[in-house]
Amino acid sequence: MHQTTCGETHKIEIFDKSNVSRFLKEEKETFDKYQKNTACLYSNKKIVNSSSINYLNEFFSKQVYEPDYQLKSILKKEFDECEKLYPYLGEVFLNLFFDIEVLKNKKMYVFTKETADSFISSSKDKNAKNIVSWIKDNSSFDRVVDVCPSFTETITLKKEDDIFFKLEYDTSFMGSKNSVEMKNYRFAIIDGFIESVSEIHHMLHFAAKNKEPHVLFCFGMSEEVKQVILQNNSKGITQIFPVSMTINEDTINILSDIALLHKSEVISSLKGQTISQEMRKELKVGEMISFTRDGFKIHPLCEKQSIDSHIRFLKKRIDESPPDSNTDLIKKRIKNLNSKVLKVFIPERLKKDVTFNREIDYLLRMTTNAKMCYYIVQIDNREVYIPSIVYKYGMKKVNTTKDMFYNIDKILIRKEPK
Repeated sequence: MHQTTCGETHKIEIFDKSNVSRFLKEEKETFDKYQKNTACLYSNKKIVNSSSINYLNEFFSKQVYEPDYQLKSILKKEFDECEKLYPYLGEVFLNLFFDIEVLKNKKMYVFTKETADSFISSSKDKNAKNIVSWIKDNSSFDRVVDVCPSFTETITLKKEDDIFFKLEYDTSFMGSKNSVEMKNYRFAIIDGFIESVSEIHHMLHFAAKNKEPHVLFCFGMSEEVKQVILQNNSKGITQIFPVSMTINEDTINILSDIALLHKSEVISSLKGQTISQEMRKELKVGEMISFTRDGFKIHPLCEKQSIDSHIRFLKKRIDESPPDSNTDLIKKRIKNLNSKVLKVFIPERLKKDVTFNREIDYLLRMTTNAKMCYYIVQIDNREVYIPSIVYKYGMKKVNTTKDMFYNIDKILIRKEPK
């Protein structure tokens, strides 16, 4: 029985396999044409020197034969997936798909302080090269780079040594202030929700009696508990700052990282602990913590070796993950934990520059993956460094895409009723 919509049967137009063969032959000729003339001037007066991007843009900017549109959409989808994985992998994919060899040689290269200049010079954007060159000469590639918006017209770089956790939490305890700093504070790290005032009664009593600042890390609290803390703080009876977070994929492992920095442990019911029992004990003391609207900064109590060991463990988890797996959450944990942070403030004009964003992403990925082995690939008369494991993933993508085209016997195009 044919499916109908609004009483009309959709017509299906069928195209045979010869359309696939014709499409691949014609697209190969078109792609080769762009290899000879890579520079294109667009209507916004922007000159683009990427044969792959110009090839894709030409096709999708005009009316085309419907089967060709469907087939070309497959190539664009695979290109976009490769680009998300690593800058210029999409171009590697298209070149290899159309049988253009891009691997300059099978020699592998490693990014080090000594070889950095060669890697940096492979970029074609002056601003991106200047930023990474400054990092090489004035800082360290061990630092986590945090790219932030700038409110000036200049690029600014700032080194920070405390550990900053950028996340959403309940900032109502800050009142009208934009930042709050506490020194020599007592703390509790609670893996759970604080339901009643009775659970923290002893801590409230101690905080009122000794006038010492307290910090509570937890996954939320009842409105009753929140109001009691706010009222006591406003009257000057206590100085308690709850870091009340919503449990989600960004925060699910954050308490263990916070505990590491405090040389402490997480209070958890999984260990047979209760909040009220632990609040009866004398809480440990942290050195310094500061709160802002978008996160908080901790001066670690633990030794640098402990942090480095934990970061190596997290990096190992990334290295052992498949190339197409999502490791963003682990990378965010590493970014939070790394005590060496370099903030790069980018002006608005550069934030909107697609070429700059691609190039700075390309260069910064190399500096943060220094232990990887790289191939040099030749794309549009320029050399680009691609991690060997990423290049092999691109080759695998080419083979699976070619198999996909080979196995297409018919193309079905639904015609909308007039």
